[in-house]
Amino acid sequence: MILALALTGTAAHGQTAPPTTTPPAAAPLPEETYLLGRSYRVETMKGTTFTGTLVSMSIDKLEFDAQEMGRISLERNQIRRADLQGPATAGVGNKPGYFDIGNGNRLFFAPTGRGLRKGENSLQAVTLYLIGGNFGITDKISLGGYVSVIPGLSISDQLLVLTPKISFPVSEKVHVGAGVLYVRIPDFGGGSGYTYGSGNSGSYGAGIVYGAATYGSVDNNVTAGLGYGFFEGEVGSTPILQFGGQKRVSRRVSLISENYIIADSKAGMGGLYGIKINWRRTSLGLGAAYLATFPHDRTESYTEYNGSQYVTTTRTYRQGGDFFTSYIIPLYYDFTFRFGKGVK
Repeated sequence: MILALALTGTAAHGQTAPPTTTPPAAAPLPEETYLLGRSYRVETMKGTTFTGTLVSMSIDKLEFDAQEMGRISLERNQIRRADLQGPATAGVGNKPGYFDIGNGNRLFFAPTGRGLRKGENSLQAVTLYLIGGNFGITDKISLGGYVSVIPGLSISDQLLVLTPKISFPVSEKVHVGAGVLYVRIPDFGGGSGYTYGSGNSGSYGAGIVYGAATYGSVDNNVTAGLGYGFFEGEVGSTPILQFGGQKRVSRRVSLISENYIIADSKAGMGGLYGIKINWRRTSLGLGAAYLATFPHDRTESYTEYNGSQYVTTTRTYRQGGDFFTSYIIPLYYDFTFRFGKGVK
């Protein structure tokens, strides 16, 4: 019995233990945790510093949008430190799949308090017969121009539109801007400066000098503005009020409304409402229109002969207001293509 136990123990010690499998080492996780859509103060290993919003990241690379320097892509090992700045911003990075659709410098055609970024440019066709573009000269100065392409009219009889603008950020969510909408209106050979048979028609200068303030982000904002019309160098005394806004309701679609009020009791208001369909570098705007006149008192005078003398009679009556809308039928449409270094 003792011999059997000894042999059994010896056999047990002589057996080979089953091999163990060591699981593969997991890929190392990044030491720093970054948040898309947040602003960081970044210092690189070479000593360069900038402040930018994190717009894209992978396991080994980060991409920032810096206002002064544009898009900056860095390997993680190129970053010495990145300090989180302030609260989350209402930008593109907060929603996965939401791409940049521009800096919110316009609603449909109405300007906002926001400006184009430096190097952000666009070409635009408006209601088929007006084409032009806008160009970001700096982060605060932009210049735009349009020309009509109405069939059957010579170049000298086409409309010319210029839209210079300056804008300044007051804070992250508040921007103010000012500019001019200038229109050269041809008189089609009927005004001063025209010589019959010369082919050179005269023209008139008209437009609006305006200021605007915008609150909100690039995608979601409201705008209020004030402008005065001018014609041939004379500025009108009745202000034009502007208000509107934009709401991005999905990755592709933004709702837009722009409205104008002529600050006169005998005038009215009008505007556009509709959608903008967004792609990465292009957009299609479709706007229905409305027009309303205000009720007001109207005075008329007329003179009659009663058989012996002329009598002038004056009467005042209430003029009712009128309202027109195209409902969901778009009367305004534009197609925009964005390009340049400032386009994200």
